[in-house]
Amino acid sequence: MIKQKKHTCLLITLTCGCCSIVQADVHDVVVQDNNFTPSNINIVAGDTVRWENFGNHNHNVVSTDLNYLFYCANGCEDTGGDSTPAGLGWVAEVTFHKPDSNIPYVCEPHVNFGMTGSISVSTPSTYTTVTVSNANAFVPQSLTIEQHDRVLFVNGGGEHNIYADDGSFRCADGCRDDSVQGDDDPTGFPWQFFKQFNETGTFTYHCQTPGHDETGIITVVDSLIFANGFESL
Repeated sequence: MIKQKKHTCLLITLTCGCCSIVQADVHDVVVQDNNFTPSNINIVAGDTVRWENFGNHNHNVVSTDLNYLFYCANGCEDTGGDSTPAGLGWVAEVTFHKPDSNIPYVCEPHVNFGMTGSISVSTPSTYTTVTVSNANAFVPQSLTIEQHDRVLFVNGGGEHNIYADDGSFRCADGCRDDSVQGDDDPTGFPWQFFKQFNETGTFTYHCQTPGHDETGIITVVDSLIFANGFESL
């Protein structure tokens, strides 16, 4: 009986731990009653923040840090949305690919009422690094990771960017559609960014610099909690 109880507790601990990792990828902020709740959040590079207006007042979300220019309400302007303050029901999401100490933001109509917030972006504790080198090659060229893992892409020298063949991401000094003031075209700037892979499958990518032929491939597989098995009862 003692052995069975210990075994059950172990299963619960592992399952809950897995759930918390998955849920932490998107951080929800409630917009209501001239408040952001929570108003100050800590995230990891590669995470997404999602704001949703549950109130009837007209609100929006606008960064006051010139390095993070997001303007959002019914979506975000850099992804084709409209940042005009609006009432109940709008949803906006921004993904943060680069660590930064603190990113303040406000609701424009209600900033004088104290409707402010901030996002602290830190470096992930675990990740795999892919470097694009002076030899115009991705190192490693082929990589297998688990679902929800993060990859740090680094420019090791030369004029490069990273462009997914399916168009799902395009990055260099900043990523397309992530509301960061940067450049997703090929650049020699010593850029680096984190990308989280939440979908399983095979993702191929390349550099868009003319004359470059570097290509890479990332295979994302299901996370296997019970890969090593457990002792039977």
